[in-house]
Amino acid sequence: MKKTSLIILFILGTVIYNYSEGKRGQWEFGYHYSYWSINIAGPFIEDNLIPEFENYDPEKGDFNFNSDGSNYGFELRFFPKGKNGAFSIGISYERNNFNADIDGSYSEFDDWGNRVDAEAEGTIKLRPHSFNLGIRWDLWPSSRVHPYIGIGIGVGPLKGRIQLHTTSTTYYNGWTHVEESDEEKTLKEALEEMKEEGDEFPLNIFPVVHLHLGLRGEVMDNVYLLGEIAVYDGIIFRGGIAVRY
Repeated sequence: MKKTSLIILFILGTVIYNYSEGKRGQWEFGYHYSYWSINIAGPFIEDNLIPEFENYDPEKGDFNFNSDGSNYGFELRFFPKGKNGAFSIGISYERNNFNADIDGSYSEFDDWGNRVDAEAEGTIKLRPHSFNLGIRWDLWPSSRVHPYIGIGIGVGPLKGRIQLHTTSTTYYNGWTHVEESDEEKTLKEALEEMKEEGDEFPLNIFPVVHLHLGLRGEVMDNVYLLGEIAVYDGIIFRGGIAVRY
């Protein structure tokens, strides 16, 4: 994580130096908040973490994810050509919150031919933070209100917790047997168990890649309001404020 952050800072510094040498650039500091309703971590959790729980096999019954999340962050951005420059590059600190309710079920037959119904429901809470590098192009930047497009990449540590409640109902001749269990794991614990079993997950970071399209307006001298839609394994709605100096 530290190495990746240093690489991002190095890239940012190199680009700023090359673009700003002999030119008058401007800096911009901003704050933003985002909301999404997507299954951003669903495939990762179902394929890699749920199998670490003892009483439910996701290969026999897919999970349903009802998810939402939010994000907020602070950004420092540099415009090499000043106020009317189109190109800019920035670095931001992002705090990501992902919440999901999950449920799934399947039926199978045991070795004696008895039907077994398995059900699971639980919650997922992920709280990764990340450092992002963003490149943006303002379209018609001399206009007081104008659109922009951009791309951002970043990484952060995987942090979070999964809780799972499972019910197993076995149907014998004329009667039933019900077993229930509650399990809880942190992402760190689940990844360590995967490593012990020889199935180490190739990433120990939270990757971030998103494309965004937005509109910004100068509400007073060097103060801007921003609104954007971003593609981030789904759709993000983001609003923010920025001050240029």
